[in-house]
Amino acid sequence: MYRFNRAIIFLFCCIFLITAFSHDAYSQRQVEIRNIPHYDYRPYHFGFLLGVNKMDFALKPVDNLIELDYKELEDPINKFDNLYTVLPKHDFGFNIGIVSNLKLGKYFDLRFIPTLTFGDRTIVYEGIYNNDVLRDREQKIESTFLDFPLHLKYKSARINNTRVYVIGGIKYTYDLASGEDRYGDDDILARISRNDYYYELGIGFDHYFYYFKFSTELKASFGMNDILEREGTIYTNSIESLKSQIIQLSILFE
Repeated sequence: MYRFNRAIIFLFCCIFLITAFSHDAYSQRQVEIRNIPHYDYRPYHFGFLLGVNKMDFALKPVDNLIELDYKELEDPINKFDNLYTVLPKHDFGFNIGIVSNLKLGKYFDLRFIPTLTFGDRTIVYEGIYNNDVLRDREQKIESTFLDFPLHLKYKSARINNTRVYVIGGIKYTYDLASGEDRYGDDDILARISRNDYYYELGIGFDHYFYYFKFSTELKASFGMNDILEREGTIYTNSIESLKSQIIQLSILFE
């Protein structure tokens, strides 16, 4: 619920910014020198996207973490006497995509941007081993996503060769590198499912050049599903829910 409230506040701030930006645009129309002036009259257009991302997990450990049964592990070298914390650790990656934009009205567009996204995340288990040794084990989770987002874009009035916009929508993701089917691999402590759904919010700026439109965009993606594969081990029993969180900074050429 806290994540949802933050997203709503972010959206309202963006709408306020666009409204103020649009109002200012009308007061500055007398100084217009526009590149590609007929660009926004096209019913549809295409382009491509390049970006970087920060992948993370929204991880919620179970309430009775220290009371779990740690004796179930057959390998005594990897056994914890007590498990104190389970923490996510973010990492960075990159993404490339193809932009498809359909004009719905003067200020609204419908966008479909299939994207290939690469990135890593880590789950860190910390506890006591052999009664007195503090140790940790890490599970690095590599992901290669096929993303299929559908966004509604609300844009301000254009000031000369610039406009601001916000986007919101949903996304389906298929993880090509998921370890969901790799059972029997002792090096995998926790696996995530291949399929996930997100809701997304973002803000960006369109810049019109002589031959093309260049955009910068910041977008946050919030996973809606618990993607942890339950296997009955302490590594999965210690986690109540595991959801994806991704922040992307992209440039778009359209």
